[in-house]
Amino acid sequence: MAGSLNVGMAPQEQLLGVMSGNRRLSVGLPAEHNGGEKRFPLTPEGVALLTREGFVVLIERGAGEGIKYSDLHYTEAGAQAVDAAEVFQCDVVLKITPLNGEEATLIRPGVFLLTLLQPQYQSASVVKLLMQKKVTAVAIDRVTDEQGRCLFADILDEIDGRAAIVLASELLSNRSGGKGVLLGGVPGVAASEVLIIGGGLAGRAAARAACGLGALVRVFDNDFYRLRATQLEVSPSVFTSNLHPHVLENAMRSADVVIGTEVPDQGRLGMNYVEMMKRGALLFDLCMDKGGCFETSSCSEAPCNKVYEQCGVLHYCLSSVGSAVARTASMALSNLLVPLLISLNDPAMLYGHIKSDDRLRNAVYLFGGKLTHKELSIRLGLPYYDMALFMAMF
Repeated sequence: MAGSLNVGMAPQEQLLGVMSGNRRLSVGLPAEHNGGEKRFPLTPEGVALLTREGFVVLIERGAGEGIKYSDLHYTEAGAQAVDAAEVFQCDVVLKITPLNGEEATLIRPGVFLLTLLQPQYQSASVVKLLMQKKVTAVAIDRVTDEQGRCLFADILDEIDGRAAIVLASELLSNRSGGKGVLLGGVPGVAASEVLIIGGGLAGRAAARAACGLGALVRVFDNDFYRLRATQLEVSPSVFTSNLHPHVLENAMRSADVVIGTEVPDQGRLGMNYVEMMKRGALLFDLCMDKGGCFETSSCSEAPCNKVYEQCGVLHYCLSSVGSAVARTASMALSNLLVPLLISLNDPAMLYGHIKSDDRLRNAVYLFGGKLTHKELSIRLGLPYYDMALFMAMF
């Protein structure tokens, strides 16, 4: 049940958006300390656009190394390279993964935080600390456009789908300890088989990439319109089917690569499906943030090495396969984040934007220290507050 509303639940200056005016926003860019996360929210080109608009941008020293940009690249674009403690004092802190305990300790009260939601990485103790500091946090992957599309989530899905095929091709090679096969085969040698669970954006992106390499592609989904879109957007030659157990079992037995892009309506696919796969086959799970597509998928088994073997099948189960192509992913994110930040470039109106723009408001998961994301509150066992109650106070 939603928590009760009281006047003291958030600073009045936050609710009314009253801050000292006539200055530009400062944006902090801390480094990513999750071992598997290489993506970064802004490129030097994005920073240059922001500083041209009057933003003050602080970047933690060495933070861009994951996408092969040095501090010099960022300082030449107008940013200031500083220690982590200074970065977390900015008006807006921009980060890919949710904060860890050390970062939450450093962040100043009342900060406007932008991250991916990633509920599997959210810690109750960290969220409690952010609540105490009355932080407002927005999940960038939940921000929508005028048509209701989640642009950040969609572009990340597109990248994950394509990257999965690129990585699958590499992991099947002898160089990476794989079976030593080409996805597309050669004349006289059959192409590899790629099975994709889910016909959404990530699934169709993976199908396009696999077809482009000449693989035999099968896509399973219970949504007729998604399956039709797959054949129209990718190729009429793509095999499509509902998730009929018998058909799926036969496809699993012959597949060289299986990619789970969504959790089926009936729940995760059991271990029996993995056990029937060929030894040395490859399984990608792109929906670890939703608990995984397969019962054998686990983030904890390979947090850094990315690949582990179970039932004779190589599993790749990071929450973001796109980190393997981190620079491309970062450029795409930067292209979307810069216009969003420019629209917010007034410290006095940060909270006013939440009031006036439902595309941003619906992505808020902490508002003035109150947890406004119901699923996250259930997962962490923390009290939930209805965002509509806060908006009524304006």
